[in-house]
Amino acid sequence: MGTTPNKWSTVPEEPSYWQPPGVQRNVAYRLDALQEEADRYQHIGPHDNLVTFKEVTDEGFLLFEYCERGTLRDVIGGALACDDKTKFGSQITRCLIHLHNSNYIHCDLNVDNVFITAAMDAKVGDLHGQLYRSDGTIEMPTMSEENPKSRHPHAGEDEFSINTDVLTPGTLLYHKWHGTPPFPELNEYTQDEEIQTKYREGNCPVDSSQARGIDEVISKCWRSKYKDAKEVLNDMTDLFS
Repeated sequence: MGTTPNKWSTVPEEPSYWQPPGVQRNVAYRLDALQEEADRYQHIGPHDNLVTFKEVTDEGFLLFEYCERGTLRDVIGGALACDDKTKFGSQITRCLIHLHNSNYIHCDLNVDNVFITAAMDAKVGDLHGQLYRSDGTIEMPTMSEENPKSRHPHAGEDEFSINTDVLTPGTLLYHKWHGTPPFPELNEYTQDEEIQTKYREGNCPVDSSQARGIDEVISKCWRSKYKDAKEVLNDMTDLFS
């Protein structure tokens, strides 16, 4: 039920006719979920590479800034210059650092919830992840489910942490530089276990023993060689400076 900054996030108005209790509960759930997403944005605060949340309207809409070029997936489908690939990678990673510093784990960072402005800046959106208190207890549990191509293969079923989130830049960088997601022959909805097995066994599209340049950063993300997103950014900065 992801919301996008390219349009209003809508909830059906309460109907004037009777509805079964199950339908009524579903509308209430969606209203609560939208309010929880708004609460996440307000807790985390603004960042140059986080989609700007503006308000919850009286009608129950969430209003975001408009990102004219659509999603990162849309942009990858065209000709993406190397400079833009580099810039997007750095911007997304900077936003991930901001999220983690706010005790927030995105849980589902992928090419469909990174949005691109007219100025070709990347902005992370769809905040449905897990928010922690400063003592490590959960303030808001995740509302999203990780894509198996971005899910840490050794994470526990309910583990959402910096360690699990830091794998995702590897998948995003791979998609940007190589034009396809990892394991394009495997369906993320029906073959999730096959995908996770490949990660666990180190059978990845990038050979870690021969990885150079951006592929080395990708491989290190997938193999959990970074303790946090700052280390990812540092390697990218060294690579492209």
